[in-house]
Order: sequence, then C-alpha cells, then structure tokens
Amino acid sequence: MNVLRLSVLVVIAAFWIAVPAMISAQSPQAPKAADTETIARGEAWFYQRCSLCHLGRIVKDEKFKPMGPSLSGLFKDASPTREADVREMIQTGTLSLSKPLRMPGFRYGLDSKQLDELIAYLKTL
Repeated sequence: MNVLRLSVLVVIAAFWIAVPAMISAQSPQAPKAADTETIARGEAWFYQRCSLCHLGRIVKDEKFKPMGPSLSGLFKDASPTREADVREMIQTGTLSLSKPLRMPGFRYGLDSKQLDELIAYLKTL
C-alpha cells in the first residue's frame, strides 16, 4: 500500500513539474537579443541604402514626398512567396527602361546576411 501511494505521489510530482515547463515552451516569448540586434542592423542598412528613396524628402514647397513607394506594411500578412519576390527585387532592382524612376539592385552591395537583416527590419514596418 505504501509503495502504491509513493508511486502515485511520484507521478503527481512529475506532472506538477512537467506541465509548467510545457506551457512556458508554448507561450509566445519576447524577441531574443539576437533578433533585436538583427533588426537593429537591418534598420541601419535601411537608412544607409533605402531611405533616400523610400522615406520622405524635402522638395521646393517643403512637402515631404518619397521618390519610391512607402515600405510600411510591405510584409503585413505576406506569404513566403511575397518575401522571395521582395528579396529578388532588392537584389536585382527594376530593370525596366520605360519607368523614369528605377530602383538599383543591391546584389553586390549587400551580402546574404545583410539582406536577411534588412528583411527582418522591413517586417517590423
């Protein structure tokens, strides 16, 4: 009888220890420091490479008008295909000669790690 009680207590104790660990593993957590650092580096790449065209600039009448489209919400509800398309656009740029404003490609200006950091930042916009 004592062995039965002891085994029941062991099972209850194991359950009591395991359940909180399983719940905490499933709950959403704050971004890791590496993710925050990645996003910060991506923001630096954005301001260095993209901000000239994709952020507002001052024109003669002192209105802010970006030359390129706003990238805010670019990845909102985006599929993996959308991310691949954006990566391709950043790497190759727009090659159409018919458009007056063309985006340069950054295939030689950003390596794959830098591109990943830039995409991580763009996802926060």
